[in-house]
Amino acid sequence: MLGFVALSVVCVATATGYVLHSRGRVRALAQAAAALPAAAPESVAAVEAEPHVLFRNMSVAAQAGLVALAPLNQADGPRQITGYSCRRLYMAAGHGLCLAEKADDPFGSPYRVRFFGPDFTTVHELPLAGLPSRARVSPDGALGSATVFVNGDSYAGGAFSTRTTIFDMASGTSLGDLETFATFKDGKRLQGVDFNFWGVTFARQPGRFYATLGTGGHTYLVEGDLAARTLKVLRDGVECPSLSPDGSRIAFKSKVSSGGLGGVKWRISVLSLDTLADHPLADTRNVDDQAEWLDDGTVLYSVESDTYAVAADGTGAPRLFAHRADSPVVLPADPPPAGVAAG
Repeated sequence: MLGFVALSVVCVATATGYVLHSRGRVRALAQAAAALPAAAPESVAAVEAEPHVLFRNMSVAAQAGLVALAPLNQADGPRQITGYSCRRLYMAAGHGLCLAEKADDPFGSPYRVRFFGPDFTTVHELPLAGLPSRARVSPDGALGSATVFVNGDSYAGGAFSTRTTIFDMASGTSLGDLETFATFKDGKRLQGVDFNFWGVTFARQPGRFYATLGTGGHTYLVEGDLAARTLKVLRDGVECPSLSPDGSRIAFKSKVSSGGLGGVKWRISVLSLDTLADHPLADTRNVDDQAEWLDDGTVLYSVESDTYAVAADGTGAPRLFAHRADSPVVLPADPPPAGVAAG
């Protein structure tokens, strides 16, 4: 009994030490980043006034994870680095979603979902249940989604599981966890204690989205209806879907190795929603990312903190799009402020 108590004390002390060390690391990085000048608001606005790409800057250790912008036609050129830090981010129609680590709350929830605008000022903030993984915003900016890794589920056997939440972007409130939605496969209700959802991507139709459901060794592509709070299984073998701008195809990561000494590996692929048939893209490296579409013919994704572009039809070869940059978001030119003429 004394041995068990001693072991428990050691475990608690170790966990507490890890939490404090992690907070200390985050605080130190935040202080280092604050010591470096952030991009001037007028410089950021100038980039936002033309088609541009938003991403996490990874070029300098002290500024790693800070949101940066670059003109779309010079994505690997000079970048404007803000002081806004995210582990994952996405933006659409002037509404941004940032999954971040909070340095000044050592014993509370260590992660936050932050809702921000074009000036990179947080307007709403909520705690996150686990480690940030994926973020998306609907094309109209009305809805957002965050996926996090969590532990403690009895079925997971000590491994991580996921939580995926839909948000109202205007109010910064939760609209529910996908595990509370009713799931159907071949017209019949599908249920399981091991349900995990991740990687939401939104369609242009309000309230419609796609995601991955992991259960029983399967990774199903599901189509969601927010108003009905239902999910429909479309096919197996799809992870982290990303809907093309024209709404006809989905880029996703396809598992090509299930583990062993080499670990789990994925290859980026594209499927047609009309036929649900897919084809791999030209990059044969391991791609563990939720892709972004540069345009209807080109897919973006990150490998080891560099972002690459490759043709969506499977031809050609991957090319470097932006070095030391991940979590890319392709955005059009922002409209001018009210009362200001364009051009």
